Amino acid sequence: MPPQAHRPGVCLKSEAINLAVIAELPLVVVNVQRGGPSTGLPTKSEQTDLMQAVYGRNGESPLVVIAATSPTNCFDSAYMASKIALEHMTPVILLTDGFIANGSAAWKIPSLKEYPAINPPYVTPEMQEGWKPYQRDLETMVRSWAIPGTEGFQHRLGGLEKDYDTSAISTDASNHQKMTLTRQAKIDYIANCIPEQEVLGDKDDAELLIVGWGGTYGHLYSALETMQKQGKKVALAHFQYINPLPKNTVEILKKYKKVVVAEQNMGQFATLLRAKVPGLNVYQFNRVKGQPFNVLRLVEEFTKIMEEK
Repeated sequence: MPPQAHRPGVCLKSEAINLAVIAELPLVVVNVQRGGPSTGLPTKSEQTDLMQAVYGRNGESPLVVIAATSPTNCFDSAYMASKIALEHMTPVILLTDGFIANGSAAWKIPSLKEYPAINPPYVTPEMQEGWKPYQRDLETMVRSWAIPGTEGFQHRLGGLEKDYDTSAISTDASNHQKMTLTRQAKIDYIANCIPEQEVLGDKDDAELLIVGWGGTYGHLYSALETMQKQGKKVALAHFQYINPLPKNTVEILKKYKKVVVAEQNMGQFATLLRAKVPGLNVYQFNRVKGQPFNVLRLVEEFTKIMEEK
């Protein structure tokens, strides 16, 4: 852990990721996004794998999606991806992109004592009587984890649906509905375990909220600074946690009169936000050139949106 993938390689990983979802196994997959589709622009950068990361598997197959924001943020993002995977027994897809992968920055090696502990839900001897492999915490919906070879906890895992109570293979319709809801509830609960979304800039009185995610952070922040120097009231919400979204996402997006979602695809995060926040009206800034954003172009387009009646 983690296996490394890039498009189109991540397409080939979808079956294994799906197996980890239904078997409820901890797994981190790093997807370094590049220009597509297919072989596309193998040395260029895009943000076009977001929907594939969130939804790109057969069946109802929820998992966690995190996006690193810079080369120096990759370690923290990978650590949190691993923590979530191990503590919540789920696959996590960590999205980076060609711009981050080919970038560099000064980075001080951190002390691991400063990072939160990782506490997997291991079985304990007291659990042995009546234990079932998919017996789960009723608050978090996380199943316990028996390390292979642990005496008294032998079991088999596979890609077939499990009975909620017995953990045996089941084709019962009502049970499948219950297990589908349970797997989704497990991912939804993780919103309680991640930081709330931060807003930078004129967060109290901004006339425009810029929304971004992943590796475009530096360019969007530079656009924010430039516009503030011009006397404009602007704020930035740059998302690292994509699925589930931070708990205060709806509150933030509903607070500002105008919101623009800027991303290097045709509007995948904007579409996701509209699905998660009913009635949300956002502007979009989309470029799919295989190149980083141009800050002056961002400022120009964002200013037009602010001046629009």
